[in-house]
Amino acid sequence: MRVARLLLLPALLLLAGCGFHLRGAVPRPPAEMEPLWLAGLADYHPFVRELRRQLEWSGARLAGSAQEAGGVLRLSLSQESRVFSVNAYNSAVEYEYLFVLHYRTEHPPGTLRDEGRLESRRIVYAPGGELLGRVREGEMRQRDVYRELAGRLLQRLAAGGNR
Repeated sequence: MRVARLLLLPALLLLAGCGFHLRGAVPRPPAEMEPLWLAGLADYHPFVRELRRQLEWSGARLAGSAQEAGGVLRLSLSQESRVFSVNAYNSAVEYEYLFVLHYRTEHPPGTLRDEGRLESRRIVYAPGGELLGRVREGEMRQRDVYRELAGRLLQRLAAGGNR
């Protein structure tokens, strides 16, 4: 029992040093960026709401206004879709959705520190019919993409922008 405890500490230190995080653990942005101000997308945008939720889970402080911010995170998000494949009747049956997040970090505000782009691509089988089910499925897919992009963005911020 005592030997197991002695071996546990070095194992934990090694895991922490290699960047290992428990599943569901939300990385925190650098302390010098706090309080953090989010700019570029409306506060009610679903991506901004997801990002705020993950920032709150991480314990990060958000600024109430741009004047009190220690750092600024400027965001823009675009979505494209195109037909990915067709059936024998030349009807679309699969679609490709591409979500692109552009971000810029400034700390102190006005001083560019990092900028980058994150993408999330989904291929969706949609042969038609069941309209209500397709609409709900699309909403769920969009929430999943926003959750993924917000998590990847926070990992980039926590790593100091290193790719």
